[in-house]
Amino acid sequence: MLVDASLRTRFAELWTRTADGADAQAAWRALQSGYGAVGRHYHGWSHVADLLAGHDAVRGMADFTGLDHDAVDLAIFFHDAVYDTGRNDNEARSAELLAAQAGEAAETDRVRAAEAMIRETAAHGPSADPATHLMLDLDLAVLGAPPPAYTAYAAAIRQEYAAVPDIAWRFGRGCVLERFLARSRLYQTDLFHDRLEANARANLAAEAAALQSGSSGI
Repeated sequence: MLVDASLRTRFAELWTRTADGADAQAAWRALQSGYGAVGRHYHGWSHVADLLAGHDAVRGMADFTGLDHDAVDLAIFFHDAVYDTGRNDNEARSAELLAAQAGEAAETDRVRAAEAMIRETAAHGPSADPATHLMLDLDLAVLGAPPPAYTAYAAAIRQEYAAVPDIAWRFGRGCVLERFLARSRLYQTDLFHDRLEANARANLAAEAAALQSGSSGI
């Protein structure tokens, strides 16, 4: 994906506010080497752009007053910077990449908060931090998308795991879907829960049923 100039400008401005003195160009190159890599069918720049747009749509709402929205944006930019389908420590490595690029600013509250948010995306479990609630809900918003958009998302994820045989894929992906469906609540903020929970459960159930029927997806 070609990166829109506005996305790069937004990152540069965010980086100046967050880690002034750290090399913004080096940080951007690190992000580009990840999100711009071949095979990023879903976890590429378009995913980052979608989360930022989703954040912009709700950041002014009363539910999210007082949050450090720059920390949320920083977490969005870095949360999938490292993404290797053969590893299970991508979130930790993405958080470490942020810390490494931030230099001395890695010790600031904002960068530490963003790192913590990134690590929480590994399990998407309950959190005590309201900003993390928002970031995690933004990351899972695609689950509650209209069915055609969800189908495109599921197909893109399958492409990222193209090396995995269908039988193994159906089992592994099915386990992921069932774990989500077993949760009492997918979204941690009331806003996202009210807007997306029902659609997300319907989408997850439809994909799970398709996998159980022998298809590799919806």
